[in-house]
Amino acid sequence: EKLLGSRRLGAGGPRRAAMVRPGNALALAAVLLLRRHVLRAAAQEDLRGVLQRAADGMAAKYNMSVAIAAHSPRFRAAAAAGFIDAGLGLGAPARRASPDDAYVWGSTTKMFTAPAVLQLVERGAVRLTDPVSEHTDAILSHLGGRTLAAHFGEGIRHVQVQHVLRMQSGIPDYDNGNYTMDQFRERSRAFGPVEIMFKYVSPRLEFHPGSQTRYCSTNYVLLGLLLAQHYHKNGTGWSWEAYDQAAIFPAALRKAFPQSKFVTAGPCKLHTPVHGFMESYPGVSLPSQDVWDVSCVGGWTAGNYVGPVAEVASFTHALYNKQAPGVVSAASQKLLTNFTGFPGMPKFYGMGTFSLDWSVGGAEAYGHVGDTYGYQSQTTYFPGLDFVLSVATNVETTTQAQPADATCVAYNALVAAWSGAAAPSCEFKVFGRFLGRCLCSTLLVV
Repeated sequence: EKLLGSRRLGAGGPRRAAMVRPGNALALAAVLLLRRHVLRAAAQEDLRGVLQRAADGMAAKYNMSVAIAAHSPRFRAAAAAGFIDAGLGLGAPARRASPDDAYVWGSTTKMFTAPAVLQLVERGAVRLTDPVSEHTDAILSHLGGRTLAAHFGEGIRHVQVQHVLRMQSGIPDYDNGNYTMDQFRERSRAFGPVEIMFKYVSPRLEFHPGSQTRYCSTNYVLLGLLLAQHYHKNGTGWSWEAYDQAAIFPAALRKAFPQSKFVTAGPCKLHTPVHGFMESYPGVSLPSQDVWDVSCVGGWTAGNYVGPVAEVASFTHALYNKQAPGVVSAASQKLLTNFTGFPGMPKFYGMGTFSLDWSVGGAEAYGHVGDTYGYQSQTTYFPGLDFVLSVATNVETTTQAQPADATCVAYNALVAAWSGAAAPSCEFKVFGRFLGRCLCSTLLVV
């Protein structure tokens, strides 16, 4: 995930006088409607129409394909627009997008990795206060010939599992110019976690563990190694690829994710029909291009999930809803969404979870954003309404605005539809990279 220049930014910023946030009246009406179970078949079709209009608008605005899914216990709907083989003026548009298309979700993968670790915590196999090296040195020694301390020095022993989960470890990011240039020199090659850790990560901690929050994908590569070590079967050879990331899905839910996959080898064209189009890459001189032939491993447990929007929306709801938690316990849910930071810091990151209030105009919202070569996405849970919106796109832009823009427009249109009101005119304004504010034209006073 590339959050250059925005790791410590808040969601604030100026708003235009003519653009204001919707008030609480629409949301209150929507809550009452959902809780009374009045979504008839005709109403469900209306909701699909709302999503389709949002998708059509976003596809035209950003010259991309987009898929949007909404999910709650009472309704499910999805829509798509654009062409999966064209975007940003590149490619040859031939096949129209379908809601069932699998997209590349990048760092949304972290929303699968964090609860996998918390499942180990719940079983007593790992403690949050354990040094992370206790749970990774065995696999690193077997695969890379050295331990974390051999690379980072003794200071790494102060990095606890909870620091890594919360982006508070101080470990530097691997996702830099050298890594990117090497990936594009060998486009389809899968760079594994050991090579990433020891070749592309600087051996000096950037700050004392637990003293600040700084988004860094290396943390979630390291958590993958923790998981691979714990799931290693005695008497078998050591391999990071042997860890089955799909184990995050409890047995009762596995049939709900038939198209979901976690890629360990091969370019994206082997895993999805959706081409990805990259506008540019911060700090690296690369032309705009189709990246369908680039490796889809994407930092492994930090970025290798591929799947359709409906399955992401379903998992997001199972992970976060408090009425019937399906992935982790209620106690672990609180850890995922504990956004308590440091003095002067806005709500930002919990464990594998972003605070996303800013993307819809202030309603409580959380989930994850994804940004990888050629694809950007966002999946958002709204606890007040107990529903999810998931958005996937086949373009990577410098602002990363389009997933939040689609979420902003679709959320407010859905709330208006549930409440019997006209949809407001909304748009998302970026202040920096991906962070910004959802602004709408209509103010409804309670």
